[in-house]
Amino acid sequence: MDGVKKSSMTSPHTADKYKCNICKDVGWVQNGDGTWSRCKCYEKECIERLWANFGVKVADVKKLNEYKPYDDRTAQAKNKAIQYLRTFDKIINTNENSFGLFGQAGSGKTHIIVAIGAALLRREKDPVPVVYMPYLEAIRELKANSMDDEYYAKLSGRYCTAKVLIIDDLFKDKIKNGKLMQDKYGHNVALNEADMKHIYPILNYRYINHLPTLISTECTPQTLMELDEALAGRILERCGSNMVVFQGEEYNFRMRKFVEAAANTEVS
Repeated sequence: MDGVKKSSMTSPHTADKYKCNICKDVGWVQNGDGTWSRCKCYEKECIERLWANFGVKVADVKKLNEYKPYDDRTAQAKNKAIQYLRTFDKIINTNENSFGLFGQAGSGKTHIIVAIGAALLRREKDPVPVVYMPYLEAIRELKANSMDDEYYAKLSGRYCTAKVLIIDDLFKDKIKNGKLMQDKYGHNVALNEADMKHIYPILNYRYINHLPTLISTECTPQTLMELDEALAGRILERCGSNMVVFQGEEYNFRMRKFVEAAANTEVS
């Protein structure tokens, strides 16, 4: 089969040092009926390239055990993430199969949800194809290609149908200092028609089809409700108890590190 011999997965490994012992690094496996199909390792490699397109190398993602809790809430977030990973195969088809971290910027929300996604993707047995969607960059790309029906459908479909989707910094452009941004008249911003056109189909499709979504956002559940009650309801319902809300500047871990470093410099 020419497709096997020419696959980009082929590499000069010795017989006992293949990256994938299933397909021997050719990217194809033979089925029981004699036909051929792509190996799971090929799908994983493609997914990792998509992460890299947004500047994230899966191999360099920080692991959950590198997240250092400093109080009950941060410990709760880490423990819920660990429990989510342990029970993922049991809850994947339930109504509460998503995971959400909400609130204070700098609290390590991205660290945790990306670590969950990378851990699922790197599983030795049955790796899970996890698609990474940084909200601002992905929405910008969708908007830029909205006139190209075929390519737009491909992009949107990737996020809609992903077995697991990470949405990082959801509605980042609507929040400032923990509060909804305001227009020049002092009114809270809302999701406009363009926002809804691109994100609503993704979240709604995943909600209807019970597809797990890992979400980080500076919105609290309340601010999500203020932005759009229907979307908020879908997100919160699917997360269920798999969520933690960080409220208060004490959860700005990045700022804590800066203040501590500044204090140490003054002392020295």
